[in-house]
Amino acid sequence: MTIDIGARNPLAQEPTCPRDADGRPRVFVEGSGAYLTDLTGRQWIDFDNARGSVVLGHGDEEVAEAIAQAARGRSGVGTSWSPMLDDLTGQLRQVFGGDVVGLYRTGTAALRSVTCAVREIRDRSIVLSAGYHGYDPMWHCEEPFTPNRHGIVEFLFDLDVLAEWLSRPAQVAAVVISPDHMHLGDRWYAEFSRLTRAADVPVIADEVKVGLRYRAGLSTQLLDPAVWIVAKCLANGSPVAAVGGDAHLLTPLRDVSFTSYFEPTALAAATTTLRRMATGGPQRSIRAAGESFIAHTRSTFASTGVPIDIAGNGNLFQFVCADSEVQDAFHAAAAAEGLLFFEGDNQTPSAAFAGAVVEDACGRIDRVCRALAGRFTDREITEHSWYASAWGAMDGLADRPRTRQQTLAIVERLWAD
Repeated sequence: MTIDIGARNPLAQEPTCPRDADGRPRVFVEGSGAYLTDLTGRQWIDFDNARGSVVLGHGDEEVAEAIAQAARGRSGVGTSWSPMLDDLTGQLRQVFGGDVVGLYRTGTAALRSVTCAVREIRDRSIVLSAGYHGYDPMWHCEEPFTPNRHGIVEFLFDLDVLAEWLSRPAQVAAVVISPDHMHLGDRWYAEFSRLTRAADVPVIADEVKVGLRYRAGLSTQLLDPAVWIVAKCLANGSPVAAVGGDAHLLTPLRDVSFTSYFEPTALAAATTTLRRMATGGPQRSIRAAGESFIAHTRSTFASTGVPIDIAGNGNLFQFVCADSEVQDAFHAAAAAEGLLFFEGDNQTPSAAFAGAVVEDACGRIDRVCRALAGRFTDREITEHSWYASAWGAMDGLADRPRTRQQTLAIVERLWAD
């Protein structure tokens, strides 16, 4: 069996997906639990999981059955309201809080809608932003710390820059951040919250990636956002995103609707997944298995002299490589062993990554390290390694000691790359 994914493919987009060394998309024909099967029948262990969306594992039986029932017309219809919509909105308010909630198909669309709503209500033009917010060109900035044509200011998680902009709060509609827990700690969030509260500027938490990933709810209680967005862990890969928070700030959302709003299979996937994620059980399972893999891998890196460390914890982690050459060699060796990593970014194991799968992954990572042993004895992990890794995962600066002059030098180097 072959699939033509060459230059003549008529797809207008160039979608983000795992690719081989030549830039061609990897093709997988089946997924089961933590495993993927490619065209040759080879099995891979999936640490990408649709960028963290497949949180329960591929082909989860309970979710699949709920979707099948909905697809057969036994759980409501796409024409109008169904009991599942009431179930989902009730679950969302209970798990995440907020006066009101809303539904979308993607986190990117949800965030744009929310940001425009808050800016309209507050009648202020500037939105301070940190982190990746999806493909939307609204968030693209030609340079940091300066408003783009949409009024977005990229402050790159730098608290000094944030404080300078918040010293003029009458201009600022909101602060939008994508929380990160690999490179930012409690100290950062406590100071961020102090600054935004003092300026009386609402926070929009873009928890598309991390909401439900760590716990049954938003990822950090220190943030206390006025508005939140979650998506990736909400429906085990089905297209559902949710927003919620302050009813006044979200007033303009009343007129938001779309043809597939009541589509029953998406609602079925979301209600089924969220019911399990709300127990906190899958998160605890992922954390334990992920921590076991991290401890083994970190030890193997050290014993074989491979200059790679790991940021984060078992729920969501990142490989910190000494430099780009080490990173490329590591991912090539990992692919040779059937380990599917999100290259240069965060790894998001699913709840199916457990037991024998973890043992299998540890055996594969041992072979990866043996293949790399002795190749990079002249390399070491530096401050730049940590900043470059953080930049790749969070589109911003890690919370590490630095002066303002050092900040500007780091940004100039990384922004150019």
